[in-house]
Amino acid sequence: MKQGWEIKPLGDMCEKTSNIKWQENQNIEFEYIDLSAVSRETLKITETVSVNSTNAPSRAKKIVKTNDIIFATTRPTLKRVVKISNQYNNQICSTGYVVLRSKTDLIEPEIIFYYLQTEMYMDRMESMQRGANYPAVTDKDVKETIFSYPVSKGEQKRIVAKLDECFGAIDKARANVEKNLNNAKELFQSKLNQIFSQKGDGWEEKKLGEVAKTTAGGTPLKIHKEYYENGLIPWLRSGEVGVKEITESKMFITELGLENSSAKLVPKNSVMIAMYGATAGEVGVLKFESSTNQAVCAILPNDKLKPEFLYYYFLNEKENLVSQAVGNAQPNISQQKIKNILIPFLSIELQEKIVGQLDNLFEKTQSLESNYQQELDALDELKKSILQKAFNGEL
Repeated sequence: MKQGWEIKPLGDMCEKTSNIKWQENQNIEFEYIDLSAVSRETLKITETVSVNSTNAPSRAKKIVKTNDIIFATTRPTLKRVVKISNQYNNQICSTGYVVLRSKTDLIEPEIIFYYLQTEMYMDRMESMQRGANYPAVTDKDVKETIFSYPVSKGEQKRIVAKLDECFGAIDKARANVEKNLNNAKELFQSKLNQIFSQKGDGWEEKKLGEVAKTTAGGTPLKIHKEYYENGLIPWLRSGEVGVKEITESKMFITELGLENSSAKLVPKNSVMIAMYGATAGEVGVLKFESSTNQAVCAILPNDKLKPEFLYYYFLNEKENLVSQAVGNAQPNISQQKIKNILIPFLSIELQEKIVGQLDNLFEKTQSLESNYQQELDALDELKKSILQKAFNGEL
């Protein structure tokens, strides 16, 4: 170990924290930090909710103070970590966080904040998760893990200042790349809107159900293992729909499953639209014969409509489709609503011309998006590398 550094359990560097006693704080409003309130990307609190003794959720228990570090311990929010600012006087957080309050005579709180972001620590927490339904680590797990740190407060402050400088530059670069990425996406969306809003010669509109057949699938009963085990028939779900070309299905069913359910085979080049929940409105073109579950509407191919033309049209119509969804827990577009959508009914030649224009732009924007994503990934790797050097005493 580098001279001047020590290894200790994280808990040894932290003070004890406490939970709220609502009976003693009945007339006080607290700002509550829920598990969803911390951004995984920025590691900042995006929102808080005012609560009191009458409306606080049962998990609103842990008192937090300025400079505390809170670390989410449950999946899928594991790894979200934030340093509490002095924005509010009274703050509490969910029991899904561990609260780390540094002994400031021993350790700068920012050192703990940065340490919890290291890949080594994140991987350790990931491997320690327990529980089938809600995998998590405990507060004890977090506090018993050891870490190395410089004993000198001056050296701690130097490292924090260096990390702040490096991460500030990386965050600025990331913001620029994300802006370019959004611009690329907006460029394609703008062209899409332009083509389908400026109706030219030969433009006619008809309900989809008048010019194409649609169908939806079903789910074989899960209690019958013979409907799934060793199945060879692809079974597409709504979460697999949101790509231009759908080239694979992660699940399969058997002939028995197909015969004993509403699932049905749909042909290659069917246009698939997700109808339920978070994926509602996603669209893609099927590139292999497959069955589907009931959350997917398939527009069957015919000689009057190019699949790619329908893909681009429904990609442009996504917001319109989603706005028609009904239901709270599981918003549903419904196959009938899709059949009633007015679509451009154009000559095949005109469809091919439009598809050619959009394919060209789509390929260019996809290439740009891929390049920008690689830049973002590289910046993330740079952060990991800098953190590793910092806690190896090499920064």
